Amino acid sequence: MGLHDISNHSAPQPGLETTNPLICRARVAEGRYISRRTKAEYPIPEKLNLFLVGLQLASAFALLAFASRTRSPYLLAVLAVCFALVMQMGFALAHEAVHRKLHHNHRLNMGLGIAVFALFPGSIHFFEVAHLLHHRRNRSDDELEDYVLPGERPWFKRLVYFLLISGLFWLLLSVSSLATAMIPLQRIHLPRPDEESGSFRKFAQFLNGVRPRRVRRDLFIGALMWVTAFPLMHLRLPAIAVCYGVFAFSWASQQYIYHVRTPRHAVLGALDLKLWRPICWLYLNFNYHLTHHLAVWVPWNHLPAVAADQPKQSYLKTYVQLWRPPEVLDDAWPAQHQMTGPLPPKADRNSALDASLPW
Repeated sequence: MGLHDISNHSAPQPGLETTNPLICRARVAEGRYISRRTKAEYPIPEKLNLFLVGLQLASAFALLAFASRTRSPYLLAVLAVCFALVMQMGFALAHEAVHRKLHHNHRLNMGLGIAVFALFPGSIHFFEVAHLLHHRRNRSDDELEDYVLPGERPWFKRLVYFLLISGLFWLLLSVSSLATAMIPLQRIHLPRPDEESGSFRKFAQFLNGVRPRRVRRDLFIGALMWVTAFPLMHLRLPAIAVCYGVFAFSWASQQYIYHVRTPRHAVLGALDLKLWRPICWLYLNFNYHLTHHLAVWVPWNHLPAVAADQPKQSYLKTYVQLWRPPEVLDDAWPAQHQMTGPLPPKADRNSALDASLPW
């Protein structure tokens, strides 16, 4: 199957309309960002977030310490899986920080973000710039990893795609943070790519918004944490490598799951996925991703309540679909459906684009 119709992602089913004042199905169908309400209406759970940051940091380092002490490969594997799950919470907390929803105090919000992202490891500022840009160009050519665009080599695009979701995405984020920190400039100035430039050159334009000095600050604080933890907790590099290898695969393979084969739309090109409740809590409701794209300012604990519908699409089924190789876009869909609005089912591939769509 190719991309589904937009109704499979966000449109209502008869008789199930909600009366939520923030995100109703009509607002979803509009496909526009929802402007911020008052802070009092959807307050940041500051005390809970502080507790979760402390719990996540303590749990992650404790698991690394236990992994460094065990001689059993089976126990090491179990600890590595637990570490990957705990680190998913750390990433979710960092995600709240870049949207300034971890704490109302800006300095504390950023400080907490630096701390949790130090375990990634990487720079929260680097991640912040890249992620906020993602909300503006989601499902554009610059981020369309699940389809082969005109001019791209299919075999190469598929190879890179599988490498990215197998862990390369994690490695690139960490290595890019380090490489950026070594640039002796206040700002980065990359030339604007032309139409014939490759997707990587276009994607790399976000580096123009990165400040190397802030990246150096983040990595310096992270280095202090690691330099203190290694001798204090008697950490062993081989055990840490195993734990981070599992985390890299887990994190990278789940980053694109919320966007794979969704409509080519910056807001509606995302999914709310059904997930086991304890994992929802561990992921801080990150699976409510369409709801997040509609109202990025709503803190994680309010997402289930403001969602137009509770997720129905299976997380596991979507994860399996993630591993299908990218299709050639021009072979899958006609040109009139490739630039705006939802891509239709293949049965309707020759139909005209609905001009009444609001986007």
